[in-house]
Amino acid sequence: MQKILVFLITIPVIFLFANPSYAIEEDIHSWQDETIYYILVDRFTNGTTENDYEVDIQDPNAYHGGDIQGIISKLDHIKQLGFTTINLSPVMSNAEEGYHGFLIDDYQSIEEHFGTMEDLQQLVEVAHEKELKVILDFVVSHTAPNHDLLTSNPDLIADTAVTEDGTILPSPDLDNAMAREYFLEAAAFWIDQANIDGYRLYTNENTSREFINDLVETTQSMKTDFLVMGESIDFIDKENTALTASVNHQLNEKLSSVFSSYGNSIEPLLQEWPEVGSIINGFYLDSHQTVRFTREAVKNAQNPITRWKLGLTYLYTVPGIPIVYQGSEVPMDNGEDRPDHRMAQTNGGDDEFRNYIEQLAAIQKQFPALSYGDLEVIDSNGAMTMYKREYQDETIFVAINNDVETKTITIKDVPDGMQLTGLLQDNIVRELKNDEYKIALDRETADIFMVEEDTGMNWLFISFVVLVLGGFVTAVIFLSIKGKRLEQ
Repeated sequence: MQKILVFLITIPVIFLFANPSYAIEEDIHSWQDETIYYILVDRFTNGTTENDYEVDIQDPNAYHGGDIQGIISKLDHIKQLGFTTINLSPVMSNAEEGYHGFLIDDYQSIEEHFGTMEDLQQLVEVAHEKELKVILDFVVSHTAPNHDLLTSNPDLIADTAVTEDGTILPSPDLDNAMAREYFLEAAAFWIDQANIDGYRLYTNENTSREFINDLVETTQSMKTDFLVMGESIDFIDKENTALTASVNHQLNEKLSSVFSSYGNSIEPLLQEWPEVGSIINGFYLDSHQTVRFTREAVKNAQNPITRWKLGLTYLYTVPGIPIVYQGSEVPMDNGEDRPDHRMAQTNGGDDEFRNYIEQLAAIQKQFPALSYGDLEVIDSNGAMTMYKREYQDETIFVAINNDVETKTITIKDVPDGMQLTGLLQDNIVRELKNDEYKIALDRETADIFMVEEDTGMNWLFISFVVLVLGGFVTAVIFLSIKGKRLEQ
């Protein structure tokens, strides 16, 4: 009886998933395909107590025990969420109270609180086995106050900056040959030692275009597809550098403002979007440097998960690289208007929300138009907006309703005989009279539509399912009657 039941259930499932689907061509690769999970190493996961030197979880400025072994233990979790790249905060040797990694005093040594070079090599090796890339934060905007190169050669200091607690941070003069050579050698060191895949490059107004181009040339001569993503480079004409990508901080403020509350139209965000083919934008809803997006939603008396769903749908469907900060999958909220540097929560939270993130990642990976396609705004109705991504013969429509009520948008920009199939909500939109398609979404929801041939009802499949279920019912009745006769 059990064998019959398994067989009858399995056959319809096989047919259900036998329909063809779009897939990315194997020879296409770009960093625009990637999604990044950002990790603040000391505040992620404690994988071993062997490097817990002076750990004090009660002191917000002390080390809390997160390390490279902890990251290794969570790679499956990150992979399950659909991310393709992990971005680690600086792992170089840091000055005292440099738990965050941004007080580097030796650019060719690993911070002892985080582990050893062997640990980093293991992390990269295991990540690559799981088809995950590893990029490191690389800071040239400033060093620790006691960095030997600058304390021994004061003429290499271009400027200084003062932090909130009064710490004076020297900024190296990267036009100086000695300083330039030091940092270029350091950049090459981590590729040579650990086979990393990229840098998130922290710069300031003293970082010249020439240095950036030299660093890109150095790293990509060692690894052709090496990513150099500029951070804080708004003062540089980044389009005329060799950078692969840059983190778009100005857009972050607008994204957070629009998506942290209902009633805001997203159309202004789309109108200023850079054309595909220019430098790739990395963008985010929150980060290790900002207030949690969840906090902004709560302050606006909003449901954070609803807000996150709409915001992430946008991030995953516009040109660029989505960057998601550790713990957002819960989503975390530190309850304060300052960056959240607590130990990350990766367990618990809302399972349905994590599934939503996984679904977005799968859709983005399946449809090249979401990575490479041109973006065109189709129409808006109140705070509902619909836009289109097109690449080669593939068309994807994205609808986001940030309004307080159900909204409808009517479009005609669909070839005859086609239908719109929703990938998030299983909606199917068919052609009406006058070649019109009406897309209706409930308040504060979104959907992604693929364009495919309208085949109508699949009567062959429906007939098959009815036949199988009929056979199942007949078999149950037959076995039941037979069992009663045997009992007699």
